[in-house]
This record gives sequence, structure tokens and C-alpha cells, in this order.
Amino acid sequence: MNMKVKTTIVIILTLILGIILGAMLNRIFVIHRIRRAFDSVNPDRFTMMLEQVIEPTAEQKKQIREILKKHVKIVAELRKNLDEGMASSFQTLQKELDAVLTPEQKERLEKMMKEREPWMRRRGPFPGPPWKFPPEKKLPPNF
Repeated sequence: MNMKVKTTIVIILTLILGIILGAMLNRIFVIHRIRRAFDSVNPDRFTMMLEQVIEPTAEQKKQIREILKKHVKIVAELRKNLDEGMASSFQTLQKELDAVLTPEQKERLEKMMKEREPWMRRRGPFPGPPWKFPPEKKLPPNF
């Protein structure tokens, strides 16, 4: 191969690598912003974002907050029911599997569950009501 072909191949590979890395980093950035917007640890952030986008009047703010309070209670109840249902279903699954699995298989399953336990704990429960609304302030421009 002559020098022009090698140089062209290196440039093309560099561009392809840049495109792939850019796409992956963009995806990570977008996911991070979505999680921040709908963070269940701080649901007030959604209210702040909504108010910044809509720019409601003082009267509209009161109405919007009342609507959000109502829906937060509904979502919290749904989340609670979902969590309870998932836990119950998982316990039933474990009992049914215990009847079928060998001791070695049970041990491998238990090991896998212990490895995933920190991830499950990190997720945490949905805070639910009471919902405290933030003071009157705007989000930072990079939100």
C-alpha cells in the first residue's frame, strides 16, 4: 500500500470512530437529562420545569399545582401497588422455582440475586405525597 491509501484509511477510521463515540456520548447525555427531569427522588423538579416552560400566571400556578398534587397521589398509589405486586410475584416465582431447581442451581440463583441486590436498593422507593412545591425560582439555564 502506498502512503496515500494508508493516510486515507486512517482518516476514514478516525471519522467513523468519532461518529460512533459522539453518538454514544449523546445518548448518555440525553438519558441523563431525562432522568434529571423526572427524578423520583426530587419530583419538584418536574414542577419547576413545567412552570419554566409554560410561564403561568399566579392564578394558573395555583391551579397547576393543585392538578399536580392530585396526580402525584394517583401515581404514588400506582407505584406502591406495582412495587407490592412485583414483590409478591417474585416471592411466588422463588417458591415455584425452589420446587424444581437442584441445590446447585438454587445456589447460583441466590448468588446472582445477591449481586443485583445493591442495584435494586439504589433504585429506592417512590417518595409519593406529601409533595412540597419549590419556592418561586427558575431552573438554571443548563437544565
